[in-house]
Amino acid sequence: MAIGMAVLPTAALAQEKTAAVDTNQTNAKEKAASGRQNFGGLDFGIGVSMSYDLGNNDRVSDAVITNNIVRVTRTENIRARIVLESHYFATPTFSSTRRVREEAFCASFRGNPVQYDNCMSAQKNFGIGPFVALQPGGEKVIDAIGLGVMVGLRRGADRASSFNLGVGIFYDVDTRILGNGFVEDKPPPAGETEVRFRRQSQSGLLFISSYSF
Repeated sequence: MAIGMAVLPTAALAQEKTAAVDTNQTNAKEKAASGRQNFGGLDFGIGVSMSYDLGNNDRVSDAVITNNIVRVTRTENIRARIVLESHYFATPTFSSTRRVREEAFCASFRGNPVQYDNCMSAQKNFGIGPFVALQPGGEKVIDAIGLGVMVGLRRGADRASSFNLGVGIFYDVDTRILGNGFVEDKPPPAGETEVRFRRQSQSGLLFISSYSF
């Protein structure tokens, strides 16, 4: 009997651990399906972006010395990438008639401020506000970060998805450019037989699209 009593708590503990693992896996799958990612303990949406370099130096991926002339063989002044983004939309209503209709539709929630605000927000088809975007690196390091203004238009029957477009500035903290003394289509510094590079921070114009309101 004593052995049986000892086995019961162990079995219950194993079941609890299994349930916890299943719950974590379910939450991870739901988050992946919703298009959201966690970085540094914060939830971000996923955006598709393009940046155009605004710095004084080209972002150089590769360069060679040919016939004693520096030739740049590849640049990355325009970059398309997947980024993490978070935004806040203000949802103004410009039509007084529509505002009255929205307030009437949500009148039953007036006793609960949170539900009332959620109901009013769900009636909006248009939103505008600031966004922040980032490109994660390894070991929770941020390789690039951007700020700007985004406009969102709701779509779909669930009222949760939208088509958002934003524009702002993207700041890359680790950009590769030609080393000191090396200039494209010019002779290299005396005694140099290979192109040297250096890294610096550089900014660019950012265009971004995301899909959650």
